[in-house]
Amino acid sequence: MSETVISILVMLHVIGVAIWLGGQIVTAACVIPALRAVGDRTLWLNALEGFTKRFGRVGIAAMVVIVITGGAMVDPRLDQAENFGPDIYDARWGYIFVIKMALWAVMIALIGLHQFVFGPRQLELARESAAADEDTPELKRVRRLTIVLSISGLLMTLLVAGAGAFLGNHNFSMWPA
Repeated sequence: MSETVISILVMLHVIGVAIWLGGQIVTAACVIPALRAVGDRTLWLNALEGFTKRFGRVGIAAMVVIVITGGAMVDPRLDQAENFGPDIYDARWGYIFVIKMALWAVMIALIGLHQFVFGPRQLELARESAAADEDTPELKRVRRLTIVLSISGLLMTLLVAGAGAFLGNHNFSMWPA
């Protein structure tokens, strides 16, 4: 694979990461606080549900781009790492890659739990308590859990991005371990 193709893959990979990471930060720092400022609880719950469904599709599309482009870049880099020996762990690249993939798996699990299990449950409980205009103990518990999942998912995303930066720095990663 030519370095031009790899550069295009890196560009698409970085754009996918920017959408994924940027979306998490914008959601947590801007969208959620802005929606909570809306006085009508049913209105902000409807807006939140609409936003999360739309962003969920965008996030999944970004992750598909990240996985495809990242996967396409592994083989040429494995060839470079093999210059240090037959084992990918003969170069730092192998260790960094395994750490990155482990962090990525944890990130996907955390965000998946938030997006598909506890986030919808929180929304359901919030709708049920909207009429009473008072949060139930279960809603408070699930909200705390979703916050922990969100923060943990964001932290994992940042760590994955950091590992990617170390992988991409071939002056560092393509040296003997």
